[in-house]
Amino acid sequence: MFKSVFAKYFSVVSLAICLSFLTLAAVQSVVSARYWLDEKEQLFTENAHKIAESAAEFSSPAPGDESRYTLYLDKGSTLPALADFLADTLEADVMITDTRGVLLIKTRSPESSNAFAAIPEDVIASLQENDTYFAVEEFDDIYETRHYTAGAPILKNGVRLGYVFVAAPAGNMFSYLWQNLRIFLMSAVIVLILAAVAVYISTYRMSMPLRKMAAAAKAFGSGDFSYRLPENGRDEVAELAKELNSMAQSLSREEEMSRTFVANVSHELRTPMTTISGFVDGMRDGTIPPEKHGFYLSIVSDEVKRLSRLVQAMLNLSRIDNQSLKVCPAAFDLTALAGKTLLSFEQRIDEKHLRITGIDNAPDAPVFADEDLISQVVYNLIDNAVKFTNEGGEIDLEVVPTDDRVTFTVRNTGEGIPSDELPYVFDRFYKSDRSRSMDKTGAGLGLFLVKSIIGLHNGEITVRSVQGEFCAFEFWLPARKNTEI
Repeated sequence: MFKSVFAKYFSVVSLAICLSFLTLAAVQSVVSARYWLDEKEQLFTENAHKIAESAAEFSSPAPGDESRYTLYLDKGSTLPALADFLADTLEADVMITDTRGVLLIKTRSPESSNAFAAIPEDVIASLQENDTYFAVEEFDDIYETRHYTAGAPILKNGVRLGYVFVAAPAGNMFSYLWQNLRIFLMSAVIVLILAAVAVYISTYRMSMPLRKMAAAAKAFGSGDFSYRLPENGRDEVAELAKELNSMAQSLSREEEMSRTFVANVSHELRTPMTTISGFVDGMRDGTIPPEKHGFYLSIVSDEVKRLSRLVQAMLNLSRIDNQSLKVCPAAFDLTALAGKTLLSFEQRIDEKHLRITGIDNAPDAPVFADEDLISQVVYNLIDNAVKFTNEGGEIDLEVVPTDDRVTFTVRNTGEGIPSDELPYVFDRFYKSDRSRSMDKTGAGLGLFLVKSIIGLHNGEITVRSVQGEFCAFEFWLPARKNTEI
């Protein structure tokens, strides 16, 4: 079993190249064999006909019957010598037979000692029909091995005098094919070496990003999100590297916000608990006189409410994560809800001398939603507005109902949110660095919960801000019953 992608890819590509060369070798062998046979057939057939034409000249008419001819093969005939000469030129056997196929002349060294050797009858019959014959076979009476054999009739004035056969051992083809194959293999070995080097280098370079990604994954798994991958090129690997870097950045930001959240929650829990414990102990041991109990009990009550809101936010966060937060929609007036929520901030508004506009002349705005959850949304948005509005500044609440939706906007003057931080204000645990000096009590969950709750109602929330001037949060809810909630 291979241990790496590099080994797998290199082996697969190398195997494919080797198989390609083997296929080419097989095709070349078949083509070469076909070419060799075609060449032999053409060469032997043409020469068989030429020898047959020459042999016809060595004939004489039968006495008293000029329609019959006899081959002139006595001691004075030069036909055997001519056959030997042509056989040496062609490096093949030349055989001349009578019309029955019995050998009259056979050049070179005969493989058969049979004095009555004859060409098979089926070969003679084929020549009688086609006037041309070629095959790769062995004649039992003449040869013991396979030969290329071409045949042609000896004709004189349309009269058959016999047949000429030209034959050569078929083993020569294998020598020819082996010679071609050896040249091909020598070339293939050189090409394979060069291809192997090229494949090795390209495979190594292609697998390098994967090794780096594996290293990055190990680093991310161990909690090190500072590792970054090179984003060279425009291919899928570069795109994957870009996405992994983006994921690492998100995880890093998430981890940092999570640490900040834990620190904030710890502080949020410890501070009010310390305050409550100190005041209660002071009232019990008499450090705080009875006439001041009411004042300090109001402080204790505020701290308990603060803890209650934090615990509720944590519970809602957990329910959103495991998708168990249930929405119980009902019809209610969003304008009335906003006015009632605004009353709970009356003391803080007076302390900062803030002006509230828009809500007094806002129209009725019936919506179909979970009133408790939307109450948390409105509370968190007004709480942020009061918290971050400059001293003596203004908060504008705008409610705009239409046929299918109701839009609610909270706009406040003040420092605003930097443009580079706007994309992250709804992230879990996010707290703007610039706002921490003003926000001593937030845990970075409010706006995340706001967006999640609005999303559960199939609505949408957006934020606009101009730094140093204002910040505005706007969301909309369906105005009528929506069965998908």
